Amino acid sequence: MVKKTGIIKNLINQETVKYFLDYYEKLPKKDNGLRWNADTLVEQDFNHRLKEKLQNIIKGYIDGEICHCTIYSDYAPGGIHSDGYIGAPEKYPLSYTILIPLVSEYKENATVIFNESSERAITFNEATGLGNKGIRSYEQEQLPEGDSLSENFIKTYFPHLSVNQLPFTLDSVLYWDTGSALYWPRERFHASAYFPQNTIRKAMVILTNEN
Repeated sequence: MVKKTGIIKNLINQETVKYFLDYYEKLPKKDNGLRWNADTLVEQDFNHRLKEKLQNIIKGYIDGEICHCTIYSDYAPGGIHSDGYIGAPEKYPLSYTILIPLVSEYKENATVIFNESSERAITFNEATGLGNKGIRSYEQEQLPEGDSLSENFIKTYFPHLSVNQLPFTLDSVLYWDTGSALYWPRERFHASAYFPQNTIRKAMVILTNEN
């Protein structure tokens, strides 16, 4: 089956949005240079109730078993990366990344999805001027060769990156809507579009594997 990119409108209601925002506040957080991450440890056996809750939310929309979930608060836009495996391939094939906006003050918040991909978790942050900001255990790589996205596109969506060219082709620009879900194949390269640093935005990101 060909994996697709898209948006599921109104996947969770405002009561559930508040539930996850309250959950975020109770969790320990780590600053990666661009955001505060709160790992839910949903993959651990003791957290089976949360995993079951999330599986029920995505059931009927997106196939796959949830293997990771983080709730985060951005304070600066990030760089281009894939959500692939770290270190060694995972037990089951990669499935989807699901991003659910919980707070989105800036009306133009968006995630940009490219056609190019990597099953390994890699990033181009250093090559695009972000250095080690926003990195967990992802491998840094140089930008590949190829035709560039237009100068206007780069200026519109990626003024926070120190580049004149980006050798990728566009799949989609997915705009944020609180309570809706953005989804794309985990191996696809993607990045946050620019947003002003004085705006608040929080989201939950879920990773899945094929059953």
